[in-house]
Amino acid sequence: SNAEAAEFRKDILNSLEEQQSGVIPKKDPDCPDYLGPPKCNFVSGCRLGVGTKPTASLIATPFYRRRTHSHYDDDAPHEDDSPHHIVLQGEDRNRIERHAKSHLHSFIKSDACVKIVDVPPHATDEQISASLAEHCTVKPPSAVWSSAVFVPKEKTSGSADPYHRTVYAVFPSREAKDNLIENLHRANEDASRGHHREREERHPRIRDGRDGIPGVLHLDVDCTDVYGRRQVDADGKGGAPPLTEEQKASKKEPDLKLPTRRCTVFVSTASLAPSQPVSVLSAAVSSRARIAQDRDSVSTIALTLDQVREIKAGNRLDDLLRLLYPGNELENVDDEDILDVSIAYLRRVHLFSFYNGCTAASDVGNVLSGQHPAGTIHLRLRDADEILRKAAEEKGDIPMTGGVDEEKNEDNENLEDDDNEDSSGNEGKAVAKDMLVMRLNESISKALDHVKMLAYRGSSCLIDEETDSAARAIELQEQQTKNEWIENHGIIDGDGRARCSFHFCHKLFKDRAFLQKHLIKKHSDQLRAECGKCHDDAMMTAWDNDENRPVPGVLIDCGSKFGLVTCAVKGSDKPMAADPEPRLWKEEEERMAEEERKYQERQAAAEAAARAEEMEQKRRQEELAASAAEKRKGNFVDVDDMPEEKVELSFEDVAVAPPPKKKKKKKKLL
Repeated sequence: SNAEAAEFRKDILNSLEEQQSGVIPKKDPDCPDYLGPPKCNFVSGCRLGVGTKPTASLIATPFYRRRTHSHYDDDAPHEDDSPHHIVLQGEDRNRIERHAKSHLHSFIKSDACVKIVDVPPHATDEQISASLAEHCTVKPPSAVWSSAVFVPKEKTSGSADPYHRTVYAVFPSREAKDNLIENLHRANEDASRGHHREREERHPRIRDGRDGIPGVLHLDVDCTDVYGRRQVDADGKGGAPPLTEEQKASKKEPDLKLPTRRCTVFVSTASLAPSQPVSVLSAAVSSRARIAQDRDSVSTIALTLDQVREIKAGNRLDDLLRLLYPGNELENVDDEDILDVSIAYLRRVHLFSFYNGCTAASDVGNVLSGQHPAGTIHLRLRDADEILRKAAEEKGDIPMTGGVDEEKNEDNENLEDDDNEDSSGNEGKAVAKDMLVMRLNESISKALDHVKMLAYRGSSCLIDEETDSAARAIELQEQQTKNEWIENHGIIDGDGRARCSFHFCHKLFKDRAFLQKHLIKKHSDQLRAECGKCHDDAMMTAWDNDENRPVPGVLIDCGSKFGLVTCAVKGSDKPMAADPEPRLWKEEEERMAEEERKYQERQAAAEAAARAEEMEQKRRQEELAASAAEKRKGNFVDVDDMPEEKVELSFEDVAVAPPPKKKKKKKKLL
């Protein structure tokens, strides 16, 4: 939190320096007109009131569904896929490349983070970090975070491997990350030569177009021991394990090291910034009437969290706001800009999601993987008040967007206005009745109560009194175990010199103090393993009290119809697996009844269609017969029915030709 708060302050200073150097801040083209130009580019990247509704064709695309539908709540109903009001035609404007860049974490925005997928449960974060460091020649990763382990449940399906997780490695800079990718790519190319060349030719890898580097690289991880041990401490005093009969009979020196165990994980070379999910809130939640109230709530939450988590002075939210708006500027700033900067601060520094649940994530990995609501950046709907006004005038439901905060039917039954009220009164009443607004108000109220409890406990209480007390007991036990372990792994000679008792070391030191430094520095893996035993009792207690244990399901034989069915083990006092066969038979009966109902509907529809087609065909035949009869009637001539025609003859003014002249016969000469 302190590191990200420092990066947040650095972003503000850099943006203010750009402004002072003459750089004109760019106003988002989708930003409402009433906000005006931003103070600097950082404020422009914080503004959330720029959300637009996606088109129906865009919502139907698999990419949009994958990017907007978060999967942290499998039981939550999904929103309606067909929006009531279409604002845009074509592209999706709610992309992180266009809006809310200041809400991204510093290592995501600087592209200094890599995503590692399909990490098995026996590979620890320390082993992942050590394997990455082997391929780094600039700087190793500064932090490694894991998402929650994927635990399969009943009636769930997914492509993720059971009990695997996703790991995110953060590097000090983008150059260090690029150095890792180049070295890892070179190692993959070297490993692909020889017997792998033919396989690579048959199955070409997907490349991301950046200097021929593939989109996914293979990383070999040494997961021999979770503590990094290579040798076995058989008796707890550095002794070697007993030799087997074969080792005793062999003339070779026995190999007492732990057997090597390795696994392969997959490193994504793609940038994580474009894949950050963005969602648009509903019109009621985006109303400008909520801005002032939400600003006060966010300020109270941020102030308390800063105190509880001991954020350094100068990097807290109130200090950063005074840095961004010095003097009296803060009093004249629009509440919406203050709200958006505060929400960005809560998400980046405290992993807090304001618009979806008002809860904070416990780990960065869950935020980056989308398993917590803070992983989604929520945009407010642009022109929400205008949409609410039109909806109130039409006395209809408020058009909802494709955000993750929306629910079906019962959550969309908004704006039920009374006929005897005016439109402005209806608008306020509709907002108050909106289910999303009620849910957000309830979440804010719970969050305010929670931060009050944290403030009452103080910064000394991390989780709760019971958990903190158990943690202090474990720390005390670890210190006692450490002292005993150092005492058991030292051999003091008569002259005061001390020798390491590990069977693979036996180094001699001047006195006990030097031996203690040696044990802590060179055999820290053995010390961590010994201290790890102090957590066994607490882990077993938590395991016994857990109702839903992340263990592989039990296979139950449900007869020839269903075969072997995996069932989850539940219960703390008496763990047991419920018989799934009655439920399966009930589901089968429901499925068969549903299929019969659909079959009857199809049959009825087919019969109705056949009757309609028959009637249509009959109608067409009648029309054709009538048309033919009409045509015959118009063109038929009866030869026996001779019409009487009267012709009048007139001989007046008739030009009669004169008779032809007779030709004179020529006399023939004799």
